[in-house]
Amino acid sequence: MARPSTADSTRPTPPGSLDTLSATPQWGVLGNFGGLRDDLLRAGIRTDGSFDYQTSTNIQGGPYQSLRGAGQLALRAAVDMDRFAGLAGGTFNLALTYRFGRGLTADQRLDVLQQTEEIFGRGRFPRLTQLSYTQRFSEFVDLKFGRLPVSADFAGFPCEFQNLTFCGNQPGNLVGNYWYNWPVSQYAARLRVGNLDTGYLMAGVYQVNPRDLEDGFNFDPTGANGALAIVEAAAFPTLPPFAYRGSYTVGAWYQTGGGPDLFLNRDGLPLTSAGGLPIANRDRSGVYGVAVQELYRPDPDNALRNLSVFVRVTLANASTSVIDRQETIGLVYKGFWAERPLDWIGIGIGQSHASRSLAQSIQTANLLDGGFRPVPGYERALEVFYSLALSPDVVVRPNIQFIHRPGGVAERADILVFGVKSGVTF
Repeated sequence: MARPSTADSTRPTPPGSLDTLSATPQWGVLGNFGGLRDDLLRAGIRTDGSFDYQTSTNIQGGPYQSLRGAGQLALRAAVDMDRFAGLAGGTFNLALTYRFGRGLTADQRLDVLQQTEEIFGRGRFPRLTQLSYTQRFSEFVDLKFGRLPVSADFAGFPCEFQNLTFCGNQPGNLVGNYWYNWPVSQYAARLRVGNLDTGYLMAGVYQVNPRDLEDGFNFDPTGANGALAIVEAAAFPTLPPFAYRGSYTVGAWYQTGGGPDLFLNRDGLPLTSAGGLPIANRDRSGVYGVAVQELYRPDPDNALRNLSVFVRVTLANASTSVIDRQETIGLVYKGFWAERPLDWIGIGIGQSHASRSLAQSIQTANLLDGGFRPVPGYERALEVFYSLALSPDVVVRPNIQFIHRPGGVAERADILVFGVKSGVTF
């Protein structure tokens, strides 16, 4: 979603939010079409596109070895409404996506909590991923509304790894049945006080409509089962002993429609023993934190070459979330090699925890009938990648993924995956 070869910020531009004010835009492999793109930019219109493809093969684990590939085509546009129509402070954003291909996780039935190719999923058909308007009222207040994916604004994190444990917005990877990340959009609005230089407070409301999952161009608001409300605060200080700024974000969410309980039925008895229907409208909420800190620059004057560390934590309500928490930590070194300043290396370590209520339900069933059903806990993942920039706009990023206790089950064999994440910006 972000340009993997040139993204250099710990606070990446959200997908579909292009910078129309850039004095020296990079147009990608297709260039500026004989000056057409430059002419459009002078009128306030910025266009961009990307093609991303990911392949995975299971070296160890799964019923048999296979190779799968999935991809995404994305087209984006941003219009500076001040230049275009004289509406000061306004920006119109549009993003269209199309996903295709097959996923190793699904086809091999690896039963992992987080899939090995993050780009697979949410339907293999075209989508309107963003259609929004942002109005900046001052340097410190702006409002955005329209059709938006939650990840365009909240719990932002770049998608530099291929395993979903380390990619993009973390809460949506845990509770994706009601928190819809890119490429799914929904009716939404968010208000931000502050900015991306000093810090901000932000609140947003998103309609939760399952029809948005099945129809990429659904504009009908009927069929919604609640709203997702999120609050977030962020600061970007230079904290001792570090010489460079960091990005520190915390947030919380609540979904009004609620969801079914994973353990208790409507009589307050365990579902595994008493059966019946689960308690409905149980709390769906959670908290998250994202920290990214730049540690080192081989050339202090070149911000494109840097070593940074990230730490992320998300906690979701265990009564209604199949995955109730996740913690990740990692390092990314951009431009570590002076002769190849656009090459990166990265390592991420993380763990995802199967719901405590789900585990309690399985334990109860084992006690009642003497069974030996595996009780899930933590799934742990490791990914290491090398990002090779063939040009500023063509990237090939091979990676190795190791998954311990797939699905959080200790009895399952570990999984070793070799993957390649590649991207072209045009």
